[in-house]
Amino acid sequence: MHRHPPASLLALLLTLATAATACTPASGEVATLAIIAEEPTVVPTAVPTTAPLEVPTPTPPPTATPQTTVVPPTATAEPTVIPATAVPEPTASTVPTATTVPTVTPEPTVIPATAVPEPTATAEPTATTEPTAATEPTATSEPVPAAGGETGPPSSHVVANMGFVTLGHAGSTTIRIPAGLVELIGFHEASHPGSKAINAAASGLPAMVLSSRGRGTPAQSAVDIVVPPGEPLRAPVTGTVVAARQYVLYCKHQDSLVYIEPDGLPGWQVRLFHVQGDLPAVGSRVIAGETVVASGGANPLPFESQIDEFTAEPSWPHTHLEVVDTSVPDDRPPGGGC
Repeated sequence: MHRHPPASLLALLLTLATAATACTPASGEVATLAIIAEEPTVVPTAVPTTAPLEVPTPTPPPTATPQTTVVPPTATAEPTVIPATAVPEPTASTVPTATTVPTVTPEPTVIPATAVPEPTATAEPTATTEPTAATEPTATSEPVPAAGGETGPPSSHVVANMGFVTLGHAGSTTIRIPAGLVELIGFHEASHPGSKAINAAASGLPAMVLSSRGRGTPAQSAVDIVVPPGEPLRAPVTGTVVAARQYVLYCKHQDSLVYIEPDGLPGWQVRLFHVQGDLPAVGSRVIAGETVVASGGANPLPFESQIDEFTAEPSWPHTHLEVVDTSVPDDRPPGGGC
């Protein structure tokens, strides 16, 4: 900042310069003029003090603050209230009580004789070990004497409910009783020359050996098994059905038969005669004591058989069983059994 001299001082200096010029001689001589200046009384002139200029500090321009755009909130749509449809209360259903369906047991034909008492317990079949030797037994177990015999037939039918237990063995084949209910078992001579003796097992069932028929075969090579009418018959051996059909018995009576080849014995046949009802198909597999092979049971014959002499009246039907080795030629006269 520059300071300027006061105006009074400048005026004084200008006056002094003018006076000096007036006193200069014309001749050119220079007269020295001593100017004694009085000490002038300096009257202090009040010099106004100029206030210092304040240089304003440049203020930076304010930074523009971005305006916050207020976005109005989007209106949330009010959920539409859907009135709930009233769900009807489920009607309580009565749960039916499970009804046990009784097993239908074929009822024997009503006879005028005393009713057959129902057995109270059924014994489990005793497992029988398959014999290893295929030779014919030299000794035959003696069956238990049957009721009746010399004293005559019993007055009423009495059955044994032993299940499908083992009847006996023929060679290496184990034979089971084909019926669950049995009145009497009667061993006798078979007619086929290849029939095998049946070594009776201790089954606990009433059994007997009938008198000889003069056929020249072992006394226990066939067996008649008396059963209640309609009692279904099951396979006496496990194997394959090789025949199941009707035939004519003694050239005049309709009858049916089932032949089964035992497992492991090709050419052997366990044969059932005097059967009725549904028969298995040829080639089907059967299991001993399980597969039904005659749904109608034993076929009643229209004549009296040898075993009927030892059973109650009226006689119940029986099924005939034998084991035949078909490799033995059948040399019987043709037409004997039709």
